[in-house]
Amino acid sequence: MNDALPHRELPREKTIDVWRIQLDSPLNPAVNLDDVLSVEERNRSNRYVFANAFRFRMCRALLRLGIAWYLKKNPGEVALTTGEHGKPRLIDSAGLYFNVTHAQELGLIAFTTIGEVGLDVEPVRHDIEALDIASANFTENESALIAAAGTQQEQFWMFLRLWTRKEAVLKAAGFGIVRGLDTVDVTQQSANLMGLKGSYGGDATSCWLVRDLELPEGFVGAIAAPRGDWSIRQWPIRAEETINRLLA
Repeated sequence: MNDALPHRELPREKTIDVWRIQLDSPLNPAVNLDDVLSVEERNRSNRYVFANAFRFRMCRALLRLGIAWYLKKNPGEVALTTGEHGKPRLIDSAGLYFNVTHAQELGLIAFTTIGEVGLDVEPVRHDIEALDIASANFTENESALIAAAGTQQEQFWMFLRLWTRKEAVLKAAGFGIVRGLDTVDVTQQSANLMGLKGSYGGDATSCWLVRDLELPEGFVGAIAAPRGDWSIRQWPIRAEETINRLLA
């Protein structure tokens, strides 16, 4: 685990940098996250209440600041757009791909040059009708894997593992869950989307690689990217210190 920002250059070849952020970290009142965000992002944050609005702004501000850091640009020069299903991307990719997700106080941002990437995190919950939801929305292989997990707690855990893997793959392909959770089987690391074309002109039926993330207790997460020999580097980001440094 690293304890500082990556070098100010594109992520290493065959590497995905994952920034791990405590979104509830206090900020100096002089720091105004809205100065970094777009009008659309500020308006979107207003739909959340209290802590959730702050977490959203923190995560999106650090996404923009991170892009600027890797591309050696000023934050105001970062121009984002969205795909058909809302996935943010650079208007001019400059070879940098990214994805962002957050749950409660934990935010994750992935940066890479290997191709489209998807990321998901969920808090561990024990009030889920895991088997019922899986039977209605997952593939038969996945439902069977959950049923065979053993205790109810183990079934919850396996359900969340599969859910985050699915979200990661579908986000990497640019769809999100709009196309259906049963369009991909994630019981193995290699995952093929069935009969779908990618939002960015690629072929979503090609194979993705999905891996579970090592996260703080109470959270489950996964990351997906094109198949290949890539590795993950996690960076624990100190929010206030990092924002001050990147805005300097």
